[in-house]
Amino acid sequence: MTDRLQGRESIRLPAIDLVRGIVMVLMTLDHSSAAFNAGRLMADGAATFHPDAVFEPLQFVIRWVTHLCAPTFVMLSGASLALSVTRRQQDGVPSSQIDRDILIRGALLIAIDAVWMGWMWRLGLPLQLGVLYAIGVSMIGLIVLRRLPAALVAGLGLAIMAGGEAVTGLLDPTTTLAAATLAGGQVGSIYYLYPFLPWTGFMLVGWAIGMRIAGPGMRARDWLTLAAVAAATFVIVRGGNGYGNAHVLRRDGSWNAAWNEAWNEAWIEWLHVSKYPPSLAYAALELGIAFALLAAVWRWARPWKPLVVLGQTALFYYVIHAHLLKGTAAALGVYRHFGVGATLLAWAVTLVALYPACRWYLGVKRRHPRSVLRFL
Repeated sequence: MTDRLQGRESIRLPAIDLVRGIVMVLMTLDHSSAAFNAGRLMADGAATFHPDAVFEPLQFVIRWVTHLCAPTFVMLSGASLALSVTRRQQDGVPSSQIDRDILIRGALLIAIDAVWMGWMWRLGLPLQLGVLYAIGVSMIGLIVLRRLPAALVAGLGLAIMAGGEAVTGLLDPTTTLAAATLAGGQVGSIYYLYPFLPWTGFMLVGWAIGMRIAGPGMRARDWLTLAAVAAATFVIVRGGNGYGNAHVLRRDGSWNAAWNEAWNEAWIEWLHVSKYPPSLAYAALELGIAFALLAAVWRWARPWKPLVVLGQTALFYYVIHAHLLKGTAAALGVYRHFGVGATLLAWAVTLVALYPACRWYLGVKRRHPRSVLRFL
């Protein structure tokens, strides 16, 4: 691994790109549903969940499988940043230049979210700040935190995941401080869908994992160990049905009740976790799945190229696909007028249509490695 990190090219482990590509495919499904699906579920947080809500299983699954996207994307952003910084340090790049580049990239992500992505989600005001805002702020925070031992950074990330719910309860949710940092919500003309601090926890865990990859390395069984720990945490927190669920509780009420109910109700109660803001149960469940995926593909010698390409051009794809989907639906006057069939069709068409553009963009970046595109 050390020899690879000493190369001049960017460090890109195929497994990381492959899993990031899977995330982009699932994300497209969610945003296709957001554009065309009249029955789309959005009950992923205390503010939108009603205790008497009834979830149609297929609609629940279409929404639930996409929960993997944001935690995995943010965690892998931290890991990729750690690999990039390690390579540049070994190439002799001054620390001040590394800090400057991290600052530029973080600021660009925030600007892209505010200027290009924010208005599109709601086709106007309020301006919605999403995952790029959270990643950008978290990345800027790593300018300082990257100097700490990786174990300490990981511990801080886990503490944020575990303790954020307690701190959120102490804040006034109507203030910008609370909305932007921990709780989320609308203040004035800005809606903070991804308050940055909970998502910083995912970034810090990813950074620590990236440093492990760059140092002694990761094996498939290491990923499996992480997956097992995350799964156990989820079972304990979700089973306890109290703290760590961000007030989105299982309605069966107890450990035994779930198994005494019909299966088509029990599994939904266990898997229906809070994403906005991310609860500890949500973080453990989704990271557990992500770690298991990484374990499964870690030793693949020839991963499927289309997924790798999407993983290597994730930001480019992200800033185009959502506008394409929502813009098409709005222009045709069919915004959220259809169902699952139209959602799946739009999903497939978008992936097929944008893949050649992603290959072209990847070629441009490789031909111009020192251009401004290196920040994107």
